[in-house]
Amino acid sequence: MKINSKKSIAPLLAIALLGYTLGWSNLLEIRTIEVSGIEGSKTLTAEKVIEKSGIQRGGKLARVNSGVVARALKDYPEIASVEINRKPPHRVEILITTRSIDLAIASGNGKFLLGDITGTTFVEVSKVPRGIPVITGDRRFLSDGMNIYSALPKKIRSRVEKIVLPSSTSISLSLRGGLSILWGSASDQAAKLTVLDALLAAPENKKARFIDIATPLTPIVR
Repeated sequence: MKINSKKSIAPLLAIALLGYTLGWSNLLEIRTIEVSGIEGSKTLTAEKVIEKSGIQRGGKLARVNSGVVARALKDYPEIASVEINRKPPHRVEILITTRSIDLAIASGNGKFLLGDITGTTFVEVSKVPRGIPVITGDRRFLSDGMNIYSALPKKIRSRVEKIVLPSSTSISLSLRGGLSILWGSASDQAAKLTVLDALLAAPENKKARFIDIATPLTPIVR
């Protein structure tokens, strides 16, 4: 049986031509780099993102490595995630998801570190945005305070104005409306949440100004 050499070589030539087109020719070179998702960012600009990404105009579209770009941009803590979209023939989109501002941590110099619900901070400010709770006290117990805050149901978390960390066993919350809650330690979270929910739902506690659930089996309401 004879082998048609022209037919066997043709697919290889096609693959080689495609590889050249994608990786070397100017047909798919990068001319436009777009950055989206940073509107309202506290630390990011399109210029910063593009420079850090390593993507350059004139580079080859096929050679953009999404993993490498994402790892490089992780140097900016305000960035939660990165998505790279190649838009042939000449455009690359860098889609940024920034961290939300969920809390402010007093930094001890009259300023505050803004961060998300995980406790990741990304910018220092002199004034806390309206509606953002402030964490004060001993930063050794920051993780305990964050565990308590993140465990709160949304209806309570949205009312928190301040979390005070004097020690690991006497953490307290101040809520909008004048209610203070002595939470105690970060242990027995489920029990404390159940007791707190019941206490807040009781009609006789609607005017309460202080709730102690440090020992959830023997709560105190005043």
